[in-house]
Amino acid sequence: MLKKAIATAIAALAVLGTASALSAEEALPKDALSTPGTLSMAADFAAAPNQFLKPDGTMDGLNYDLCGALAAKMGLKIEWTNLAFPGLVPGLQAKRFDGLCTAIFINPDRLKIMNMVPYVQWGEGLMVAKGSPLGRGCDAVSGKPETYEACFATLSGKTVSVAAGGTTNKHLEEQSAKLASAGKPAINIRAFDSNADAIQAVVSGQAEAAYLNDPQAAFFINRTNDGFELAFKGYSSNQLALAVLKENTALADALVKGLEAMKADGSYATILKKWGVAEVPSFAYAK
Repeated sequence: MLKKAIATAIAALAVLGTASALSAEEALPKDALSTPGTLSMAADFAAAPNQFLKPDGTMDGLNYDLCGALAAKMGLKIEWTNLAFPGLVPGLQAKRFDGLCTAIFINPDRLKIMNMVPYVQWGEGLMVAKGSPLGRGCDAVSGKPETYEACFATLSGKTVSVAAGGTTNKHLEEQSAKLASAGKPAINIRAFDSNADAIQAVVSGQAEAAYLNDPQAAFFINRTNDGFELAFKGYSSNQLALAVLKENTALADALVKGLEAMKADGSYATILKKWGVAEVPSFAYAK
């Protein structure tokens, strides 16, 4: 009787496990993936807490957790490509992988070449050594960029590190141009291949501040030491997206369905809470 009860319970669990994943028909047609049965995603694994390598070389992070769970929900295996941020979009265009699961913001230029499915949101901030006067003196309110102007003005003539090729780099260049047009010294921007390198530039004294996505700065501060802090945060609060090529609407639609299923079963909220990021109001993307 006991053996029969155990067998029945195992069978029931198997049925539940199958029901928790989307069927192949619901997920996507076979030609939407470069390798049938595998979701091939790329990310810059030098961008904690989005995705990073632990000391033992294993992968971890928000996107590692989320896209791993998403692939499982879609009934697929996941395969990762670790690539520095500047190479991600060109790699996608060259069809080296199916999509991007990294910290990439939605903007008009990217929407011309990619379907971008929003999945989390956060803003940008300035990491400085404790006691530094940089980034101070403004009553910053997220969603009101004009309230940050006085804080950016303190960076005139200062060396600030940033990850190359991303939205943070673009926004810092815009602020530098504003200072220059007002007759003030521009920001000495030092762009690096990764956020980890940008952070290290401040730690080593090569830069006086680092301009980063809020969670990346907070992750470093909380995990390493208390010698640094965020002078301000929440600038240009924006949605991050999972990205696939513009013509691959089948995969984009499948990602939306998978995220909706994760939201319904609570796994989406659990992962976001673990990594301290905010949910988006909708997973709908611009077609």
